[in-house]
Amino acid sequence: MSEKDSFFKTVNANINAEKAGIEAFKKDVFEFQKGTTWLLDEIQSWFDGSPITSQKSTARVTEGSDSFEVSTLILKNSGKTLTIAPECLYFWGGRCSLEVSIHNLNRSPNTSKFTLHQHDKASNIDGWVIVSAGNPAQRIEFNQENFFSMIQSFA
Repeated sequence: MSEKDSFFKTVNANINAEKAGIEAFKKDVFEFQKGTTWLLDEIQSWFDGSPITSQKSTARVTEGSDSFEVSTLILKNSGKTLTIAPECLYFWGGRCSLEVSIHNLNRSPNTSKFTLHQHDKASNIDGWVIVSAGNPAQRIEFNQENFFSMIQSFA
């Protein structure tokens, strides 16, 4: 094979790899958006019929030179606010991270946070995972019981 042929073979391989990367990114974004919408709808439904109010919106996430919208949820209970918002698409050890922030002026500290990961390779848990701060971070399965355990300061 000539150097010219080798050169253009490499060019074509690079073009194909770039196209595959773009398609994989689009798939990851779609999965993040769809998974987050499902999760927030599920959480919001747990508060139906309660005095807690909810509001859905979107936030812009930027990854490299690309940006996209992901759903957010804000719950209010008197002077307390619980916000679930996208943190990032990619992180060390996984994909799709949401930050849960509870702001309660009647507690010290008045803000507490944890994250929700859709694909967390550091755990052996399928689906969404609750990750709390610590060294090492604690990871538990996302379900209604565990979620309400994590948001007691919002009560």
